[in-house]
Amino acid sequence: MSWRRDIRGDPSHHKGASHHKRAGLPGMSEPAASAPSVDPVAVIRSKTYIAALVLAAVLGVPISIIAYGFLALVAAVQRFVFIGLPNQVLAGPAPAWWPVPWLVLCGLLTALTIRYLPGTGGHSPAFGFKAGGGAPSGRNLVGIVLAALTTLSLGAVLGPEGPLIAVGGGLGALTVHLVKKDAPPMASTIMASAGSFAAVSTLLGSPVLGAFLIMEAAGIGGMTLSLVALPGLLASGVGALVFVGMDDWTGLGSFSLALPVVPPTVPPTLASLGWAVVMGAIGALLGWLIRGVSLSLRPVVHLNRVLVTSVLGLLIGVTAMTYQLISGRSFTQVLFSGQDALPELVEHAADYSLAVLVLLIACKTLVYGLSLSAFRGGPVFPSMFIGAALGIAASGLPGMDPAAGIGMGMGAMCAAMLRLPLTSTLLATLLMGVDGVAVTPQVVVAVAVAFVITSVLPAPDPRASVAPDDVGGVLHRAPSRADHATGTSSAAPSTVRDRWIAWLFIIGSSLFALGAVPLYAEAVGLRLCAVTFFVGSLFFTSAAFLQYREAVDSLPAAGSTRRHSVWVWAPRNLPWLAGAIQLAGTLWFNWSTGNAMAINLSAELADQRVWRPDALGSVAFLLASGLALRDASRGTIAGRPRPRTWKIGVINMAGSVAFGISAVAAFVIPSSGDVWNAELANLGTFAGALCFLSGAILMLSPESADASVPLDRGTHP
Repeated sequence: MSWRRDIRGDPSHHKGASHHKRAGLPGMSEPAASAPSVDPVAVIRSKTYIAALVLAAVLGVPISIIAYGFLALVAAVQRFVFIGLPNQVLAGPAPAWWPVPWLVLCGLLTALTIRYLPGTGGHSPAFGFKAGGGAPSGRNLVGIVLAALTTLSLGAVLGPEGPLIAVGGGLGALTVHLVKKDAPPMASTIMASAGSFAAVSTLLGSPVLGAFLIMEAAGIGGMTLSLVALPGLLASGVGALVFVGMDDWTGLGSFSLALPVVPPTVPPTLASLGWAVVMGAIGALLGWLIRGVSLSLRPVVHLNRVLVTSVLGLLIGVTAMTYQLISGRSFTQVLFSGQDALPELVEHAADYSLAVLVLLIACKTLVYGLSLSAFRGGPVFPSMFIGAALGIAASGLPGMDPAAGIGMGMGAMCAAMLRLPLTSTLLATLLMGVDGVAVTPQVVVAVAVAFVITSVLPAPDPRASVAPDDVGGVLHRAPSRADHATGTSSAAPSTVRDRWIAWLFIIGSSLFALGAVPLYAEAVGLRLCAVTFFVGSLFFTSAAFLQYREAVDSLPAAGSTRRHSVWVWAPRNLPWLAGAIQLAGTLWFNWSTGNAMAINLSAELADQRVWRPDALGSVAFLLASGLALRDASRGTIAGRPRPRTWKIGVINMAGSVAFGISAVAAFVIPSSGDVWNAELANLGTFAGALCFLSGAILMLSPESADASVPLDRGTHP
């Protein structure tokens, strides 16, 4: 019930590419600034460049060994903590609760590393591949390695590619500095890029794919591309040989992403190309939601990094535990990067029901967004896992085959999260081997649609992107009392409380929508379905209380004193009245959903304890939505675009109407004890939850600069 007004952001941040600046990756700071007068052919023929090629080949050996050792250490810690240790302590496999304390420890250690060691553990993965400022210095590499090690080893949902790129680039630049301290900047750029190539290329299963990733992310082109590509590819080729040799020598594994088993492909059809458009749109929206979660939480993380990151780790662990309890499958599918779980998911795709796949996608999406906001790692592998699960879930549609669905899903999600269309296409097609050629047309369409929609969608939280990532402590932001529900002409950034309200409503609405899906109820049972509704109502109540508190804080104070009391009486103030009625409605929903968990109630008790409070809550939501819409309509100006506050009010009114229809349809017939119309009740709940979800998401988007903003007309008590 996010009826309150959203806050206008800086319109300059609405550009789709605002979070994908060509700042360069480690070792590639501003490559486009190279002087155009330099002749690349002459440079390549020079003895200095030949020496750089030899150095790149030599450098590929130690950097590849270090990258292999890092990946082997991460895998060893994962196996010990989540497989070996529970077998030793509990004499059996890890129970569902096992990841919870380890994820809290993960958040604590990662936050302490970012807070107290130089370099803040590298750049935030919430912005994709963006580092700026060149390769990290030697003193920063320790923090980058430790932050990535704790993140990846203890269960956070990020990949190793980001830290490996940073470490490889830093080691390459450090080598140039040690060999020749007065080396020109171009030499450092070339060798740092070669180090990044060597560190990440074999991880992705192909040196060429790693090269495309780094060059497209850094915006390398023209003369710089010619100069950087040769040493980088040479270092990548040597690194690939080192990885193979280390695998044969140690027997620890190759650590390269690969799909040993791929579903058989069929030639492209018009139907599959049509589904590619749909998959691209879904991938873009899902990626936008993930980025919204991560960017909106970043300012909260900066308020108290150690505490908030530990709490986020707790939420990730609880989500993984919930997945195992509901689905009966291992929590490891939700945790980690997804690199190891992806081949198993694809190979045993037929064993997953649609309900389990939807639950897996929802859980992985949530923990991915939480991990991006505070932990350190790369964004590639989790997006590929979610895309593959999305494609498997859609493989039962008419005209859709599993291979095409998996390829389209991975390509669309990578394009949405990385904003690198060429790399995303290669990731999806090369990973599938020879079968990837057959699905290339569908993957290209899905990637193109996802990239375009992602570029058009507004930035989820542009103000969050300016939070200083190199400050491990506190980001001070004074809350704005002017930004209250009545609406003022202020265009100040939203406060932390505003974002909490929006996200609490988003989570609560999502749980209500999930509980109303019949397949979900069949998969988890009536009791767990009732628990889902009850937990969702608790999120509603938490958000409604914060909203009510904000309405109280916005009330005019006598003299110069600001009101601080929570329980006030101001029935003539529309925002306060809407907030109070809405809060009462959520409490009725708590009562009704809590009683519904006792599934063996008689018809009389079900009427008294479930249906009546549910009906009262629905009436309260209708009244609150009507009052909020009335308040939002007061500031509209004829001939001007409607403010977003009014649009949110209309959407929430539609959701309240749907909830009201659901309440009527859920009436318990006294003679039989049956629900009057269960299908209509579920449909109304599902539609209403989607409306509230849409309204809450709109709260996170800034008001456009040309939209009229309602003024406070002062309906005071």
